[in-house]
Amino acid sequence: MAATIGYGKKRPAAFLSDGLTIRGVLHLPDGGGPFPIVVLGHGLSGLKEWTLPEIAQALVQIGIAGLCFDYRNFGDSDGKPREEVAHYGRLQDWQDAISYTTSLPEIDSNRIGVWGTSLGGRDVLAIAGFDRRIKSVVAQAPLIKWSPSSAARAGGYGDDVERFQQDLGEDRKNRTLGHEPRYVPFVRPSGDDVKDAFIKQLNEAETRNYKGRVTFQTYQPTTLVDVTPFVELLAPTPVLFILAEQDALAGQKEAYHAAKQPKSLVTIPGNHFSPYMTSKPQSIKATTEWFSETLGS
Repeated sequence: MAATIGYGKKRPAAFLSDGLTIRGVLHLPDGGGPFPIVVLGHGLSGLKEWTLPEIAQALVQIGIAGLCFDYRNFGDSDGKPREEVAHYGRLQDWQDAISYTTSLPEIDSNRIGVWGTSLGGRDVLAIAGFDRRIKSVVAQAPLIKWSPSSAARAGGYGDDVERFQQDLGEDRKNRTLGHEPRYVPFVRPSGDDVKDAFIKQLNEAETRNYKGRVTFQTYQPTTLVDVTPFVELLAPTPVLFILAEQDALAGQKEAYHAAKQPKSLVTIPGNHFSPYMTSKPQSIKATTEWFSETLGS
């Protein structure tokens, strides 16, 4: 049943992806539609309660629907091991989320956009070049490069790639023998001050599914070493990059320059987590203006 939220309405959403039930929340403007829609997904270990509802509600105010969902293995969605980022499975989740929206009578299936942030930004850049159901893209603070060295740093190993890969191999061996996955803290004890500040400002509703951990295999390197070649395939689908001035992730501006027209770049103050905190208003404004222009309302 749809619930009224002051403007528009929202209701639970669920669909299958690789046999797993993926769950989310559908936000709809008032009226009968059909409405354009934006599918929204967060980053590494990110949950649908983090920032996405605010963006969806801002879109609803301009006549655009929004679907916020949890990736497999996280939040309200099915999948095991719990709290493991499935790098390839996420791409399937995105595409099945899009398929789900095309089944809805309230939705105009010819006006579908995607909004992804951080690892979700990588995801939308990877799929939009070959899924032409997508008519507009926003990639916020996207992860562009996921090399063994960058994965090792993200996993807390610094530049010790050799030890990182040895430990990954040992964990995989243990799992094949039936042992439980190795888990590591989502916020490391040191060197994660920005991420720690973000987690600490979340409210109770935003942390109801937050477990504070991810599997060690979450950080495994994948063949998605660099999504820049996928960015080159986006045109004629329009893409907006929202980049934070002090984001330390490599390759973002190079990826933007690799994209062909139509494209746009908005730069906001702060670091990788600022779009969810101090620069959130600028990010939401850029997002709504972009989708209003490219999807209409």
